[in-house]
Amino acid sequence: MRLDEIATELGPELPVLRRLYPDGIARLWGSTPTQQVNNAKARALRERKVDDHVLFYAGKVFYARARVLQLFRNPAVAKWVWQTDDEGQTWEHIMALGAIEQFSHAVPAEPVLRRLGLRVPLRSLTLVDADDYDSIRPLLPEMPGVALPPEPPNRQGMGRKQFSRVLRKALDEERHDSTPVLPLAMLWAIGRAAGGAEGHGGTEDAETSLAAFLDRHGGPNRQQMLGPLIDSGLWEHDRAVDWEIDRSGLHGGRPPGGRDVVAPGLSADVAALLVDVDMRGQAVAMLSKALTNDVDRAAVLAQVGLSGYDSAAGTLDVSLLTPTGSGSGDPAERKLVTIDRIVRSSRYAKAVKQLYDHRCQICGLRLETRDGYYSEAAHIRGLGKPHDGADELSNLLCLCPNHHTQFDFFALYIDETFTVRRTRNDSPIGELSRHPSHHIDRNHLRHHRRFCGLPK
Repeated sequence: MRLDEIATELGPELPVLRRLYPDGIARLWGSTPTQQVNNAKARALRERKVDDHVLFYAGKVFYARARVLQLFRNPAVAKWVWQTDDEGQTWEHIMALGAIEQFSHAVPAEPVLRRLGLRVPLRSLTLVDADDYDSIRPLLPEMPGVALPPEPPNRQGMGRKQFSRVLRKALDEERHDSTPVLPLAMLWAIGRAAGGAEGHGGTEDAETSLAAFLDRHGGPNRQQMLGPLIDSGLWEHDRAVDWEIDRSGLHGGRPPGGRDVVAPGLSADVAALLVDVDMRGQAVAMLSKALTNDVDRAAVLAQVGLSGYDSAAGTLDVSLLTPTGSGSGDPAERKLVTIDRIVRSSRYAKAVKQLYDHRCQICGLRLETRDGYYSEAAHIRGLGKPHDGADELSNLLCLCPNHHTQFDFFALYIDETFTVRRTRNDSPIGELSRHPSHHIDRNHLRHHRRFCGLPK
């Protein structure tokens, strides 16, 4: 695909692809999205990396291979290149490829798949680890050496772990300042990016600009804050200098319907990572903790469009959470509103309470009332925005009111071994009680941990 033909749709990805393809011809391959969270395709899309090798499969043979030079998600580019399938989806998970090699003789797929322990025939985009890949190399043609285009100085792609390390280091260096600017600026930019990604991003005006937001919270002038943000690699230099709005979108694209996604300030690598709601949750948690005690965290998140990120339950409507009374003693102001209300199934809530006979899975308390016992069904991944969790038994815990509150507000979390821990210092509280008939989805627990500010 000629880069000039898709330059508008590519947005911030265009300079990167021009460097990768000096001849102006991009070699792109894409994948449609999946609604699943832990099948082979979802894992492959989530965990693939630049420099991975790609094997192309059709008709029970592998017929070519290539190397991943760049990853980005862009429905606009995908629709331009590939149109849409019968279900209206397009191949928006895009890989920019290099070292493309068509095999002189097709490689039978069955021996390769059998060695990898995969089903025959192959039916999905699938990722294998380095050791497994090494095990099938003898079955493939020898890979010729390939020289990749040189990286520009001091510019390398930022992965999930590196992002967490860089952000934590930058926050540690700034934590002694009386008015930390980095967390405020990053929250503002993430809020704009998240709003655009979720279809309700606004445009810049005097009231919502970064300068106005910092002034509202006592921040210093613009020039003072540019240094640490740019040096950290979290902020894009050319956008930060002029405070421009990047209307090309998170990870280089516009969502369907022509709405602009606004991701001002964030570097392309960071914006790409924060497309994922779990990564956004982790970043917001880390940034919120870095705010000084005199800053109203809930108010800050509401102002930047991140309401619900400080609660495992999430929220449906910011206005419903914001007090409107004047404090004069008069009855609270009322207004007629129309909202989307999530329909929760009482069947699952009753089921989880019955499984544990109303005993809290964390402390074992069974709260007695006049008419019996009381417990609460807690969603691990909240049903409200931004979590959009499923109302199902595998997403529920039976908790006492105290531990439900602590769980919802991220004071505690459940680790990979089902040990309950305090978020502030990782100290163990105890083992989570689990009934043999109660399957708890580990992906929901991982999502909750991310919103606690933890890396996994």
